[in-house]
Amino acid sequence: MSGKTKGEDAVRFFERRLTHTKGSFARKPFILGPWQKSIVRDIFGTCKPNGMRKINTAYVEVPKKNGKSEIGAGIALAGLLLDDEPGAEVYSAASTRDQATIVFRVAAQMVRQDPVLNGMCKIVDSTKTIYLRDDPNSFYRAISADAGIQDGINPHVVVFDELHRQRNRDLWDIF
Repeated sequence: MSGKTKGEDAVRFFERRLTHTKGSFARKPFILGPWQKSIVRDIFGTCKPNGMRKINTAYVEVPKKNGKSEIGAGIALAGLLLDDEPGAEVYSAASTRDQATIVFRVAAQMVRQDPVLNGMCKIVDSTKTIYLRDDPNSFYRAISADAGIQDGINPHVVVFDELHRQRNRDLWDIF
């Protein structure tokens, strides 16, 4: 599959499967704005000749109340569900457990609001984890710097929220 196709597939995933979770847009389709489409297309559609994603780090800075958690949750879910990566480990990370949980809660709500995604995934709120039912080694999990050393992880996708709030590089460096 070409990179252009993968980028468009990711945009369609957002707009056909994902819904907003809060405010006046709650439960409405996640129709990406032009700047959001560009980000999603670039991340998922810029590929090497072997079909693997070329972009392995994307820094996106967005002011408060502009949907950072929503797009971050969508990117995490796209990495889990679209990449066909056996044993994919997808993480949302932040400096505190409460902050790391924000993107997880949005992703979990997006899954719950779509019957297809809900059937594909198992959500375990107590561990802040979403597993793929047909590949329980593939999961999305929220982790934080205050949870101690996160050794042994093999991330496929990481959404790092509030990077500027990190006290040091420890969590960043394990990725």
